[in-house]
Amino acid sequence: MSQHFLQSAAAKTLSLAQVFRMSDADAETMFRKLRWPATDGAPVCSHCGGLNAYECRRLNGSLRFRCRACVKDFTITSGTLFASHKLPLRAYLAAIAVFCNEVKGKSALAMSRDLGVSYKCSFVLLHKLREAMAEEMRGRVVGGEGKVAEVDGGYFGGYVKPANERQNRRDRRFTQNQSGKRRVVVIVRERNGNSAPAVFKNEAQATAFIRARVAKGTVVNADEATSWDGLHGAFEMKRKSRTGVFDGRRLHELGRGIFQPHPPRRNRPSSPYRRRLSASLRPRGDVARG
Repeated sequence: MSQHFLQSAAAKTLSLAQVFRMSDADAETMFRKLRWPATDGAPVCSHCGGLNAYECRRLNGSLRFRCRACVKDFTITSGTLFASHKLPLRAYLAAIAVFCNEVKGKSALAMSRDLGVSYKCSFVLLHKLREAMAEEMRGRVVGGEGKVAEVDGGYFGGYVKPANERQNRRDRRFTQNQSGKRRVVVIVRERNGNSAPAVFKNEAQATAFIRARVAKGTVVNADEATSWDGLHGAFEMKRKSRTGVFDGRRLHELGRGIFQPHPPRRNRPSSPYRRRLSASLRPRGDVARG
């Protein structure tokens, strides 16, 4: 079995422990390498794109550069979502580490407690991180000639709590008894590659999105839902049954007896504890006669 990505070394390149051990100079160096990877951290002017810049720190010691070509000042965060920041750079690195390493997400209230900032500050910071992630995936095309991509969707939300009394309950399968808030998250994932997610009201509305985000010549794998029937004209499709096939094998080949239903309760052998308990609750006369 292959190792999960979250357990690999590539998923541990930035952690809270590393951020806590950093000094201000280490945080500046990491931000410079992340901002200007093409020049290995050498400053690039955000105004004219010049490479001839030198350090010109502010009176409080914060890092600032001055371009010799246009004679304008800029910082590491100039032209980014963190421009004109108030927090130290280590706080932003800690926020990125917490946000990216939380598998189930991080609330703004919990983030505010971790960083020691206000709820409004953590709320805006989390939205900036989400905006940066959305900008990275905007216009992304997956697949290509000879490559394989998987398409699937999952429905979330729209739960309607049933009434307590049976006579007041309604069939929630009908449209008039639904809340209308249920949405499906459709993900197109290239095998051993990138992914392109999107949210729709139903899977049938994702056909145009998939056509635009999957390159020509890609082999698309999908389940037997009728929503993906419209993709046959654009891609080579391979459909897989949801119940009959799992990982290329039949369910009964995974192990006999695992998926066998339990015997009816009346035919189940009673345990010795249950027999002793029933005998102790039986009237004394019945015990004597037995």
